[in-house]
Amino acid sequence: MTYSIIGILATILLLIGNRDVLRKQGESGYSRTRQYYRRFLFGVLVYYITDMLWGFLDEQRLTSLQFVDTTVYFVAMIATVVLWARYVVSYLDRRNFFERWLLRTVQAIFAVFLVFIVINFFYPVFFWFDEQGDYHTGFVRHAALVAQIVMFLSTSIYTLYTTAKTQGDTRQRHLTIGLFGLAMVVFLGFQVFFPLWPFYAMGYMLGISLLHSFVLEDETEEYRRELEQSRKALGEALDAAEKASRAKTAFLSNMSHEIRTPMNAIIGLNSIALNDAGISQATREHLQKIGASAQHLLGIINDILDISRIESGSLSLKNAEFSFAQELEQVNVIVTAQCRDKGIRYNCEVKDGVADYYVGDNMKLRQVLINILGNAVKFTPEGGSISLAVEALASDGQKCPLRFTIEDSGIGIGKDFLSRMFDTFTQEDESYTNKYGSTGLGLSISKSIVELMDGHIEVESEKGQGSKFIVTVKLQKSSQCGNEHGALENQKEKPRAELSGRTILLVEDVPVNAEIMAMVLSMREMKAEHAENGRVAVEMFRDHPEGYYDAILMDVRMPEMDGLEATRIIRAMDREDAKKIPIIALTANAFDEDVQSSLQAGMNAHLSKPIQPDVLYKTLEEML
Repeated sequence: MTYSIIGILATILLLIGNRDVLRKQGESGYSRTRQYYRRFLFGVLVYYITDMLWGFLDEQRLTSLQFVDTTVYFVAMIATVVLWARYVVSYLDRRNFFERWLLRTVQAIFAVFLVFIVINFFYPVFFWFDEQGDYHTGFVRHAALVAQIVMFLSTSIYTLYTTAKTQGDTRQRHLTIGLFGLAMVVFLGFQVFFPLWPFYAMGYMLGISLLHSFVLEDETEEYRRELEQSRKALGEALDAAEKASRAKTAFLSNMSHEIRTPMNAIIGLNSIALNDAGISQATREHLQKIGASAQHLLGIINDILDISRIESGSLSLKNAEFSFAQELEQVNVIVTAQCRDKGIRYNCEVKDGVADYYVGDNMKLRQVLINILGNAVKFTPEGGSISLAVEALASDGQKCPLRFTIEDSGIGIGKDFLSRMFDTFTQEDESYTNKYGSTGLGLSISKSIVELMDGHIEVESEKGQGSKFIVTVKLQKSSQCGNEHGALENQKEKPRAELSGRTILLVEDVPVNAEIMAMVLSMREMKAEHAENGRVAVEMFRDHPEGYYDAILMDVRMPEMDGLEATRIIRAMDREDAKKIPIIALTANAFDEDVQSSLQAGMNAHLSKPIQPDVLYKTLEEML
């Protein structure tokens, strides 16, 4: 029964002391080594169980079962030595000739003794039981124990040799592993001469307890410290990345503001000059070319800012309900004008099933369509044709897929370029930059926006045969119920107010921009009263009677008090018109978060500089 008692005790100690190792499949950083040790423990556990059963079976004289138990005992004994050698090699990880020799040797020994164990079923070479049920050992059993002694001794000497080259906690762990091997050599020596005493099990019981205390727990604690340091470093790196992202976003916002402010003056003054009936035809043509060049420059600036936001991961979509018919109408107005100027036929078809209203980012969707249609206009010669077809695909819950098919009879795209046409700053032919004025950014931006909309872009094209772009995006269902066909036909024009005679509070800190806006307003017989910052605007609004001002055009970035704070103060005033007066942001802050900030502050609309007079007039007419 001694075997059974020792086996039970050893099993309990192993399960309790190593439950964390036995339960876990592996941990990052040293999972392979820990996995080898885990397998070694399972081998020892099987050995303990055979020890535990052997005593009971011997007491009951169940010889047949005892034979099977002893067979498993020897298999587990030899396999455990192989697993120990694997663990030591993986732990030291020197990857030298000795480690390779050691692994091959233990594997060969295991294979040889497995053969002898199979032979033992037919001819007793390992062990046998006589007719009285007494246990006897054969010469192969002694050879197996000697082989294990040699293997434990080899791993121990190699580990102690490696220990001399280490220091600190690592040296202590290596020393413990080496001493464990020497202890097993001693206990195996006793086992050779006293086969009925469980010296082997006692050696493992003592050794595994020391290994867990001085190697695994110490190693785990060191790993936890390293993990904590890694987490701290990762947190610091994340904070630094977030700060860098915020700094880049702020830089882009500042850059957008600083570029758009003078562009507003250029485009605004050019627009005013074109409305002067007294200029000559030659001057008018010059001004038109200035306006076209300014718009082209503005497009390049917008593309560069967009691609920078995409690369920094700060480009996001808004989710708001919008009239799809209105958006498509605006796209068609722009593209129809471009096609008419170039002598190109344009056709737009909205198929049945397209709803009047959706929820999504209408501005980004419009940007994608204008970008691809603009390219079609750009690369289609006079006399060619362009078509846009819109169709609704099968709805997926709250998601509403829309497919936009854009075809043109232009110059087409070579097959070699199709695979990289969405890369930034790429063009099929460098001469296109001079001939067509392309930056190579539009399609890359469009692809990124479409992917944010959970969609994709497909392209079919051949050189000289035109191109076909298929854009699929997913929008959300709207709560408004519109006719699901003929969306453009059912779109009603909003009622518009008369602008003549209106008094507008113009809040602008840049004098030249204020002068331009005053002239733009006067072109529709509106009177502008200028406030140079938010504080002055609040005072002027407060000092005039209710209803004096019909609307407020509010810049955002201004000294002393910005437009957002001024809007909040005006909205909070205890007077009837403070809650109702239209406040429209006229600002060089053009990003989506800027629009949201304006609306959250209490503004009714957000117009980005350079201001288009027609857009301003339309907004005022609808607001008033």
